[in-house]
Amino acid sequence: MPPTSTVGLRPEYHVDAGRSNAIDDALQPVLAEIRMLLGADIGLVVYRPDTPGADVLVLAASARDPGDLPLPNEPLVLGRPVPRRSPRVLVDLEIASALRPYRLLLRSAVAIPWTDAFGAGAVVVGTTSPQPLPRTAEPEMQARCSRAVGAALRRGRRAGALRINADLQRAVREVAEAAVTSDDVAAALASMLVSVRDLFGSEVAYLSLPEHDVDTFTFDQVLGIRTAEFRHLRIRLGQGLGGLARSLQRPVRSLDYAGDGRLYAAPVAETVREGIVSAMAAPVLVEDEIKAVLYIGNRRLRPFTDLDEDLLGEFAGYATLGLKRRAVEDYRVRMIQRQERERLAFDVHDSVVRGLVEIGFAAEEGRLTATDPALRSRLATIGLAAEQCMEKLRGQLVLLTEDRDGPVGPRASEVLDRVAAAGRRAGVTRSFELRGPDTLLAGPIADALVRIGREALVNAEIHSGCRRASICLEMTATDAVLTVSDDGCGLDAAALDEVLAGAATHLGFRAMRAAAERARGHVCVEPGTAGGLTVRAVIPHDARPEPA
Repeated sequence: MPPTSTVGLRPEYHVDAGRSNAIDDALQPVLAEIRMLLGADIGLVVYRPDTPGADVLVLAASARDPGDLPLPNEPLVLGRPVPRRSPRVLVDLEIASALRPYRLLLRSAVAIPWTDAFGAGAVVVGTTSPQPLPRTAEPEMQARCSRAVGAALRRGRRAGALRINADLQRAVREVAEAAVTSDDVAAALASMLVSVRDLFGSEVAYLSLPEHDVDTFTFDQVLGIRTAEFRHLRIRLGQGLGGLARSLQRPVRSLDYAGDGRLYAAPVAETVREGIVSAMAAPVLVEDEIKAVLYIGNRRLRPFTDLDEDLLGEFAGYATLGLKRRAVEDYRVRMIQRQERERLAFDVHDSVVRGLVEIGFAAEEGRLTATDPALRSRLATIGLAAEQCMEKLRGQLVLLTEDRDGPVGPRASEVLDRVAAAGRRAGVTRSFELRGPDTLLAGPIADALVRIGREALVNAEIHSGCRRASICLEMTATDAVLTVSDDGCGLDAAALDEVLAGAATHLGFRAMRAAAERARGHVCVEPGTAGGLTVRAVIPHDARPEPA
């Protein structure tokens, strides 16, 4: 097919792509009418493009009782070939998905074939019961059905081409405007993710950039990603979907990532935990060099097609026209520096800060049990000094991990990442969950949530003897609600009353309460439903920090 003269993939295409369901929409009423005329339970329009190795695809599916039907563009394995020239009655036609454990047995069916410039297709209607079809397609009806399907298919292709070209032009325009109106590469890349997600109607989009070792890429910009393990993946050349796209220097798709045998050393476990089932990746070239890899994905099965690969590559090519090599390289260097600062901050937190916390706890416990007033005073001084040093050091670590490239704060998922990065004690299993949108947070709010989350984890792991800790961040319309629960020994009634009274001498609870109050929020502590304690912090989105 010849390319269009404007931004766009092609004037027609044989299957749906992007967000377009134009072919399926156009075929549905025609297919339903044919199915009802013949008294069939199920009707399918199947199609095999005239390209080497092409699968038989579903263009549309209709049923008397809609249930689990093949998906548009889903590749099929047919128990016997459908006719290419003349209609045929088929008995016990088995139809299976090439993607999933889906099977359909038509005990009696009629296949009406047709061909066009791009491939060969057939209308297959039949019953799942042993009784034969009430009617058979007479020659005149067969011809009428073929003409109706062909006309609907052409209408769908034209409508889909217009839609996909308009969507692509809009997406490219959005990215171009972001690149022109701002010199901030991070903003341009973030705009690229939003636009490509909308272009395909996907659930997640993310971008990887090279590290010091240019063969190793790490995820930088992400949209819709929930788990820290996935966000921190490092992908080498040839590894996984992105590594394959870089090796082939073209877009690639994986319809079922966990079961894709083409992928070498793929991070299957992390991808499954993230929930991604179907994904695509395309190399991003800036002045003929691969400077990034662009991904989209879905947490449900989605039969991406050759056309989807072309569309993603087309988008990546147009979207990077406004990015200059020097600007992208400078951004990559800043990204590496930011990651190094974060690693340093996490290392210091897990060694020095945790050491100060233990000193403070030991001094506090000693003060409570000591009988000598002078010793109690000295232990109180040690505890206070440890707390003050810990707070000052934490403040410096926050500055170290802040993104100094712009005013945009971290997302809610990044807050969970920072909490998750705190060192853990052996034998403690943690779980993290983000509920609600992955909202951008102001720095003081994110800082308070990270401090409270880490403090609650340190308290649980050092003092409660817990085996499990769960951390949930829920983003509501007005508040960020962080909940940390453990299954440890908890506190006795007197100790819990002291904490709830607001005059706690406990170092950890004082630190959490102070962090929340600086962000105009509050913290509460209560017994857990399965033992242990539950710490809940509620921080308003529009909180303004008090002067330190």
